Amino acid sequence: MDTRRKILFYINPSSSQADGYVNARLDSVPQGERGKLQRAAMVSGFALQKIDPRIPFLLTELLTENTSAEEILQILKAVLQRDIIATEPVSSVTAEKSVSKNAVESTPPATSDDEDITRKNSRNLF
Repeated sequence: MDTRRKILFYINPSSSQADGYVNARLDSVPQGERGKLQRAAMVSGFALQKIDPRIPFLLTELLTENTSAEEILQILKAVLQRDIIATEPVSSVTAEKSVSKNAVESTPPATSDDEDITRKNSRNLF
C-alpha cells in the first residue's frame, strides 16, 4: 500500500516578494533537485512551526531577495527572546552556522518600543 501523499500549492510571484524570491530560487535549482528542496523547505517550515506557530508566517512576510541572515535571526530573537537570552545556544551546529554566543550577548536587548512594534506587526499577520 502506497502511503505517500502528494502536496500541491501555487505561489504567486507577481503579488508577493517572498513568492518571487522562491520562484527565482527554484528556477536556479536543477530540475531533479527541485522536489527535494521543496520538500525540505516545507518540512523545515513545520519544524519552525513546532517551536512557535508564528515563525513560518513572520519569515514568509520578511523574505525578499535582499533579506539578510541577520534580519532572519532578529525575527527569531524577537519571537523567542526569553529563550535565547536565558539559555545557551540550542546546539553547537546552530551556534557555529548562525551567531556565536558572544555576538548574541553583545547585541543590545530590544527596547520596549521595538517590542510593541513587533507585537503590533505580529498581530496584524494573524
